[in-house]
Amino acid sequence: MTDHLFQRILVPLDGSRLAEAILPAASGLAQACGGELLLLHALERQPPEAVHGEPHLRSMAEASAYLEALARRLTELGLAARSVVVAADQQAVADCIARLAAAFAADLVAMTTHGSGGLRGVLFGRIAQQVLQRAERPTLVQRSRRPRRGSEEPATSLVPASYRRILVPLSGEPSSAQVLPLVWKLAECTGAEVMLARVVPVLGSLSLQESPPAVFLPSASAALLELEEDEARTALDRLAAGASAGTTTTVVVRRGETIDELRKLTHQADLVVMVTHGRAGLEGWLSGSIAARLLARVSIPLLLVPVAWLERAR
Repeated sequence: MTDHLFQRILVPLDGSRLAEAILPAASGLAQACGGELLLLHALERQPPEAVHGEPHLRSMAEASAYLEALARRLTELGLAARSVVVAADQQAVADCIARLAAAFAADLVAMTTHGSGGLRGVLFGRIAQQVLQRAERPTLVQRSRRPRRGSEEPATSLVPASYRRILVPLSGEPSSAQVLPLVWKLAECTGAEVMLARVVPVLGSLSLQESPPAVFLPSASAALLELEEDEARTALDRLAAGASAGTTTTVVVRRGETIDELRKLTHQADLVVMVTHGRAGLEGWLSGSIAARLLARVSIPLLLVPVAWLERAR
């Protein structure tokens, strides 16, 4: 893990207020970690006239003026910010973002998700999903709400977000705890408390497919789940003991359906940090993807950290 966390944060923007909604979260991390924001627009060869109901950036000059104005506003708030506009050429926009993240040595990509609901909403929105898979580096994502039709929305606030408590959902798999060295460093930067959380199912939430014994041997399964709860608390206590000196860490074990319980815990947090395996395609995103399902139901940002990136950073 590098000593300096999130020194360059790449923020792809398309000119819409929906995309700009990630800026407070990204600015908060840049401010806390002493990093810079790199505002990016990938200019498509034949851009649409509108995006999310707003005029789309259609020329190099228009995109440059837009990003430079945002960078000036961020600079006035004491942040380091600069802008870059590139032509996407024949590449898909997600490929272009991933390539530039590597070229600029960005250690974080930050973007909103604004799928139109349904499958695209579950998949984080097409572009954000593909960037996470292809950039292979931490990605900050936040669900953005469309403004109500006909409403006059104020200009996007760029005031950096404060991070007072970080929620870290952990499973029983060792790979989920690989994110903790990054979490401890982030807590040092932000001064945030850390909440380590584990959700143990209740008997009624287990299906036949997930656990045949729970259906056919309910008494024995209930006892095993009680034992799992005790073991989960012991395991989290052991992980919490590895926190950096001065970092306040709490341990929470809940019983119930995983997404419901994690969603409730997000009301006590400002940021969720979790590992993702970043598998491609429908299998990866729809087969037990806690991150995708959680993002669809919460308003706070998620910092998703690929296992492959953690292994390279060790």
